[in-house]
Amino acid sequence: MVYKDKELKRGHIVEGTVVKVEPNTIYLDIQYITEGKIHLDNYGDPSLESFVGHISEGDKVTARIQSIRTEEPVQILMSRLPLLQDENFKKIEALVESQETVFAKVRRVEEKGLVLFYLEHELFLPYKLLDHELVNEKDSLKGKSLEVNIIEAQRRGRMLRIVASRKAIFERERQEAYERRLQERQEELESINTGDVLTGVVSKLEDHAATIKFKNIVGLLRISQVSHYRIDKIQDVLNMDQEVTVKVIKKEGNRLDLSIKALQKTPYEVFYENHKVGDTVTGTVHQKLPFGIIVELERDVRGLLHKNEFSWNPNDNFDAHVKIGDEVTLAILSLDEKKERIALSRKALEENPWRNVTVKRGEVVKAVIQEVDKDGLKVEVQGVTGEIPASELAVERIKAEDYFAVGDEVEAVVTDVNKNQWVLKLSIRRILEQSARESYEKYLEDDADNSNVTIGDLFKEELKEK
Repeated sequence: MVYKDKELKRGHIVEGTVVKVEPNTIYLDIQYITEGKIHLDNYGDPSLESFVGHISEGDKVTARIQSIRTEEPVQILMSRLPLLQDENFKKIEALVESQETVFAKVRRVEEKGLVLFYLEHELFLPYKLLDHELVNEKDSLKGKSLEVNIIEAQRRGRMLRIVASRKAIFERERQEAYERRLQERQEELESINTGDVLTGVVSKLEDHAATIKFKNIVGLLRISQVSHYRIDKIQDVLNMDQEVTVKVIKKEGNRLDLSIKALQKTPYEVFYENHKVGDTVTGTVHQKLPFGIIVELERDVRGLLHKNEFSWNPNDNFDAHVKIGDEVTLAILSLDEKKERIALSRKALEENPWRNVTVKRGEVVKAVIQEVDKDGLKVEVQGVTGEIPASELAVERIKAEDYFAVGDEVEAVVTDVNKNQWVLKLSIRRILEQSARESYEKYLEDDADNSNVTIGDLFKEELKEK
C-alpha cells in the first residue's frame, strides 16, 4: 500500500476506495493528493457495459498505476488489466500442472501453428501437436474454439511463452473411439448367427474374394460363393461400394464366411421349375463317354444321354456321327433334384416300329420288296424291315435282280425274329421246298412204287416255271 507520505510511481500497485461512479469511469481514494481513475476498458471485465449498477461507492478496488500527470490538474490513471493478466497467467501455470483441458479460441493461423486466445493471453499450438485431421482443415479454424492442454507457461523477461497441445486429447479420443468400436464390433458380432441374411457394402476386392463391410464388422465372400456359375474374376461381377445381400454360411470366432449364391436358386432348381419329365429339350454335346453322352441343356445344367437311349434301333451308331458342340434334341426321361441328375432319351422321340410286330418264327407272311441287291432282298413286314438272303430266294442259286423288283410282294416264311435286336429274317426257298414236298407226297400216295424218283425229277417242269 502506498500512502500520502510515499511517492507514487508508474507501475505501483495500490488499493483504493471507490468514491465516485460514472458509467465509464470510477474514482478511487488512494490516499494521495488526487484520486485515481479507472476507465471501463481498463477494468478487465468485457461483459460490463457500464459501471453504474455494478460498482458502488465504498467498494475496494486494487489496480496498477499506469500514468501520473504532475501538471495541474494532477491526474492518475489506473488499470486492473496487468493484475488480471498476472492472475490469469498464474491460473495458466496451474493448468500446466493439473493438465486440465480448457477451450481457447483460434485467433490466427500461422505457418508453424495456431495462435489461440485464453484468459487474455495468446497460446501457441504447433501443428505437430494438432490432430492430423484439423491440420488439413487449418484454414477454416480461425474464430473456432478448440479444447487444449497447456503444456508450457514460462516468463522470459517481459515475454511470456505459453504452449498448448491437443496431442493428449486426440490420442485419448482415438483410444476411446477404438475401444468403442471394439465394443460395438463385439456386440454386432454376437448378434449374428450362421444362417442370417445381411446387407453390406463391398469394401475390398481381390482376385478370388471380396470383403463385405457391415456396420462395424466385415466378412469374407469367396469367389466360389458369388454365383452358381463359374466366375474367372470377382471384379467381373462386383464393384467397390456396391451394396450386396449375403447369407452367413459359417461363423468361427471373429470370422464370417458369406455367400450370395446360397440365396439364389441353383441352375438345376431353375431348370426343374421350368421343365418336367417328358418335355422335349435341345442341348449341345458336352462330353462323350463310354456309356453315353453328356449334354449341356442350359448354362451349367447337364444331363446324360445313356447309350441305351440313343435309339430303338440297336444298330444305330449315334455316338459315332455326333461330335462335341453338336446340337441335339432329346426328351427328359427323369429328374433327380437331390442328386442334380437329368436322364435324357433320344429314342423317346422316335417311333419304335417294332412295337407292333407280331410275327413269329415259322409264320408265312406277305412281304413288300424295298431293295434288291446281290446279297438278297430288303423287305417290309408289318412296318419293319426284314432280310431275305440270296441263299433263301430259291431252291437253286439265282440272281435276285433277274427275278425280283422293288415294290413286288412276295410270300416268305419267318426264319428268325428278335424284336430287341431288330432282327427279322425270312425265306422264300423254304416256302418253295414245302410246296414241292406237299406235291411230292401227293404223288407218293398215287404210286408208292416210284421211290427211286427224285423230287427234282417229279417237279422239274414246275420248278422251271417258278
